[in-house]
Amino acid sequence: MTFLSPGFLYAALAAAAAVVALHFIVTRQPRAGVLPTARFVPDLPATATARAARPSDLLLMILRILLVLAAGAALAGPILTPSRKADARVILADVSAASLEATGLRDSIHSIYRDGDALVVFDSSARVTGIRALDSLTAGVSQVPRSDPSAGNISTALISAIRAAGSLRERADSIELVIVSPFVADEIDAATDSIRALWPGKARLVRLPIAGDTSPRAATPLTLQTAAGDPLQITAGLGRRQLPSGANIIREPSSGLRPQIPPVSGGAVVEWPITGRPRGALRRQSNDTIGGVIAGRALVIAAFERRWIFPADSIRDANVIARWVDGEPAAVEWRANGGCIRSVAVPVAAIGDLVIRDDFVRFVAALSRDCSARTRLAMSASALGSLRRAGGKAPRDAFRPRSDVQSTLAPWLFALAIAAALTELLVRRRSEPRASPELPRAPVAST
Repeated sequence: MTFLSPGFLYAALAAAAAVVALHFIVTRQPRAGVLPTARFVPDLPATATARAARPSDLLLMILRILLVLAAGAALAGPILTPSRKADARVILADVSAASLEATGLRDSIHSIYRDGDALVVFDSSARVTGIRALDSLTAGVSQVPRSDPSAGNISTALISAIRAAGSLRERADSIELVIVSPFVADEIDAATDSIRALWPGKARLVRLPIAGDTSPRAATPLTLQTAAGDPLQITAGLGRRQLPSGANIIREPSSGLRPQIPPVSGGAVVEWPITGRPRGALRRQSNDTIGGVIAGRALVIAAFERRWIFPADSIRDANVIARWVDGEPAAVEWRANGGCIRSVAVPVAAIGDLVIRDDFVRFVAALSRDCSARTRLAMSASALGSLRRAGGKAPRDAFRPRSDVQSTLAPWLFALAIAAALTELLVRRRSEPRASPELPRAPVAST
């Protein structure tokens, strides 16, 4: 058994000791003595506090000790757990598009995973899954929902790993970090080193083959189908060198015309209407304003008027490729015919400097990137060394215990404390005399 907050138990033990000490202090009548005069003796019972050799009211003392210990143990949060193992693992599994087939990833984890380990799957987001049985682990990897299948984020995965380690600290003396990933260059960012430093000790890296063709592709210019005067034309002109993906951005498709997937494998058709309804979106009941939008690593901070919303039913088979800063989808993607169709609901303001800003150029580049994302660079040796680091396994005391763990014994201990309190009250009332006799008074001398 272990306690989530052992300080309450220590406080209860101190309070129980005080209860025992108080029961050695009794109030009794003092011995009679001869006084030369009793003029100044008050007309009250004569009592004195003294220390007894044996505690008084043993039954009451036992009930009070039971009350204090039960309440303290309940607040301490007892958890029935088996004895701690020598070590446990937190496994980070990369399920982004950079990984090879899901079977290869599952086979790698199958050889590492042990019952009781924590598994964190990640792409652009991270979530803990399947830490009990290997069957649920395998199903969790193959059926994991992907918010952005084109890129993984190791920083997010490391934060989830630190949180997961808090749930393992009571079951293992040391915790090992294992990262299963192809380790491509775009999966780390400026915060990765700082977050990695929060995990003490080394990490074991299990490297997977990088999915897709890693050879560079011939750059083809971006195609923008729009009317004259569209402010996005300025962005496309300024970022011509940053937008060599061969994507076809359609701002206002002709009536009845359905865009076709480009013949280049992995090409993208980006439907980005100026005033019309984006594919899969519905009009909001009332327009609102949001302060930013993010796609991949491109974050744009500006005031955007939101007129459309992507309901869950209409994008059930789509991938979210851009989100507003409050988490709502701002752009989604459907795969088809070796390419993809993207629907964007981000307004482009004609007034202001939005279209000439570097962050907005990067945002447009992220929306028009290659669907298959075939060109991926492997992580450098220095970056791998920073993730691996030196040292041993992390000790359990390096992680804070989880505060959301529920104790199944606490309600029963609270019930026991309440029962002890009620019984103590009943016993105390029964032990009180119905009419306490007056103690003898000191004689008053006559004058």
